[in-house]
Amino acid sequence: MFQYSNLIYHESRLADYRYPLGARPAGSTVCLRLFAGGVSLLGVSVVLNGGGCHDEIQARHHDGWWEAEVELPDRPMVLWYYFKIGVEGKTFYYGCRPGHTAGRGELFSNQPLSYQLTVYDRDFKTPDFYKKAVMYQIFPDRYAQGNSANARRGIDYHRAMGRTVYLHGSFDETPFYLPMPGEEFYTPNDFFGGDLAGIEQSLTYLADMGVSVIYLNPIFEADSNHRYNTSDYNRIDPILGDEEAFISLCRTAKKLGIRIILDGVFSHTGSDSVYFNKKGNYKTKGAYQGEDSPYYSWYEFDEFPDSYKCWWGFDTLPEVRKHDESWREFVIEGENSVIRKWLQRGASGYRLDVSDELPDDTIESIRRAVKQEDGENFLLGEVWEDATTKQSYGKNRTYALGKGLDSVMNYPFRNAAADFLLGRLDAREMVDFLSSQMSNYPLEMYYCLMNLLSSHDIERIKTALAIDVDIENMTREQQGTFVVLPDQARDGEKRERLAAIMQFVLPGMPSIYYGDETGMDGLKDPFNRKPFHIHDQTLVYFYRSLSRIRRNTDVLSVGRCSFAFYGENVVGIFRYILDGRDAFGNPAENGAYLCLINRSDSDLDFVVDFAGIRLCMEKEQHDLLCSYGFSQGICLLTGKKIEIKNELAHVDIFKNSGMIFKLSKA
Repeated sequence: MFQYSNLIYHESRLADYRYPLGARPAGSTVCLRLFAGGVSLLGVSVVLNGGGCHDEIQARHHDGWWEAEVELPDRPMVLWYYFKIGVEGKTFYYGCRPGHTAGRGELFSNQPLSYQLTVYDRDFKTPDFYKKAVMYQIFPDRYAQGNSANARRGIDYHRAMGRTVYLHGSFDETPFYLPMPGEEFYTPNDFFGGDLAGIEQSLTYLADMGVSVIYLNPIFEADSNHRYNTSDYNRIDPILGDEEAFISLCRTAKKLGIRIILDGVFSHTGSDSVYFNKKGNYKTKGAYQGEDSPYYSWYEFDEFPDSYKCWWGFDTLPEVRKHDESWREFVIEGENSVIRKWLQRGASGYRLDVSDELPDDTIESIRRAVKQEDGENFLLGEVWEDATTKQSYGKNRTYALGKGLDSVMNYPFRNAAADFLLGRLDAREMVDFLSSQMSNYPLEMYYCLMNLLSSHDIERIKTALAIDVDIENMTREQQGTFVVLPDQARDGEKRERLAAIMQFVLPGMPSIYYGDETGMDGLKDPFNRKPFHIHDQTLVYFYRSLSRIRRNTDVLSVGRCSFAFYGENVVGIFRYILDGRDAFGNPAENGAYLCLINRSDSDLDFVVDFAGIRLCMEKEQHDLLCSYGFSQGICLLTGKKIEIKNELAHVDIFKNSGMIFKLSKA
């Protein structure tokens, strides 16, 4: 077998081997090709599996190429394929490399690992607005206070309920991370008094940064500062303000071209809520009070009243039964449902908390309600892994295939970017990751993925890139006393800038977690949720410049994309429109940009061969690139110029730096 290893080849990211490239709509056709120019094969077939389908398609032979036309199923699913090869009376297999789902492959003597072929709903469409958007995530309690009376009234309200809450006196204080006096366990019930009015007063700052979408962590009534233990879906938490304050925020934001996305926490409620009412704080009967409660059927009791199904074993977070008709009517489907109410009052969509805890048919029902209110509304999901292949509770999830979510939080990108910048991945491995995502996600979703670097659930990117330690196994006490040294902090900021350049140049929606743009640091909760402060104005200017560069051209939002690597340390991202059409076939102005990221501690020089940029590029686009006649490029960050002759450019790049070259003809 090994004598054929260099003679038989398939590369799923190159148009010579698979076309059209990438994920494909249901009912379409894909051509899969295997090259074996120097080997006399008896036969080749393509073996397809997935979604209850199994097929083996004989390939045709022509001039060293074996190719098979594959008619894709008429319903969404993820298919997997490999090649079965007959040679000299033996059977070999060609499949994907271990740990990969796309790219180059290798020969196997037994059934191999397969290539991914995503089949999505042919009618899948995401709102175009979000393909060009810049997102800003806000943890409301910690961002800005616009009306101090809100905090005083809200704290009084919660205390009147018998809740233990604490109001900090200043945004300069540190969030609590140890139990409060008299408490046995830590609970996130200390507040700084950030409110909706404060966010509204900050909209000009955000608009100046090019922000067009604000994602708010939960704002509904709850007794915690994170508010993921909802007490009342129909009421804004009084510390944040009231319904009128929300309407005013949305109205002012829309005047500035900014849309508001809410955090929808629908897999569970709080135990101290209108619906469960374990503490008896509400006048209406909750499920805890008995079967005559209108909410009793929402919950699953093992032994009434104190043994019930709850989220990850937390008895303060009782899970809801997602197929209960009264719950679905109240939250999703009713004329005055929770979903519809806040859309009607100005929200433009939802981020679904713990999407994996919501069945696919529930997510699809939420999508219908969201889109019925306005087709431009957006549905984002919290998913930590590759959403196209995600499994939960023993099922393959379908929410990324066109009938569920518009987008997901792109944690895999964040992890890969950090690993590359910290030296845990080399440039080729980073390019493998980027091109695999582009190959596997439906284009409509890929171009509006929430490309984050930090969030309320993970350490801030500046801190993650400053230190290389095992944060997962650190206690809160250890995190609370951990010190990032000045040299480490400077390294973290340099790397953050490189990560942000990638974030703003790649397809998808760059998402800034509040304060990342100002140099805020922090390990995990609650240290990543400190009150907003501006530590580094130069970093603010840097993020503004990236946003301006992206905003000034359609190429960096809806243009096509390819990738390359130069040695172990430099990643290249090539964005382009060469035929007057963007990646979706819509009319757009031509242009091309080459982004280079050097993560090493050395200045580097190398040659960029534009004709050699081919990954994820259809053949006709590559032909256009080779004949386009670029003659120079100018870096939009530094002003540095490069000369291009015969599709070749000599580039020198400083250590720990990034460049964005705008290419042009003579």
